[in-house]
Amino acid sequence: MKMAKIGAVGALMSGIALAGCATVEEAVVQKTAETYHATLAGAQVPGGGDPDGYATAQISVADRFDQVCYDINDIGNLSQITAMHVHRGAPGVEGPPVWTLTRANEGGWKGCTDKAEWMQDVFESRFRSFYVNIHTTEYPNGAILGQLGD
Repeated sequence: MKMAKIGAVGALMSGIALAGCATVEEAVVQKTAETYHATLAGAQVPGGGDPDGYATAQISVADRFDQVCYDINDIGNLSQITAMHVHRGAPGVEGPPVWTLTRANEGGWKGCTDKAEWMQDVFESRFRSFYVNIHTTEYPNGAILGQLGD
């Protein structure tokens, strides 16, 4: 009986620990990854973006698992989102999109994918030469942007 209770408590704690993650894969990557953050705002878009829009981004790279995960949160004051990308580009410099982020089945902007070849550059720059850009119907070239950093 005592072992059953210990097993039940262990299972419950594991479930609670994973509750914030959409998949076990995301949970593993988050626990074993280097994580980079960005605060997105319209003022950071070259040429100007949505003055009221905002969001936060988290990109986690797990080298051991060849995975990269993203979680875009606190999205606010934006017209309909039409696209979301990670772009290569230094602060203040527009660059090409290298990774399209997609909406999860649950409706949020989060997920994981296998690392692509462009990710090699990430390890050299530690994501400082990349930014997250959210495009909307009102700002099709970019509503808000945030440079990734530690």
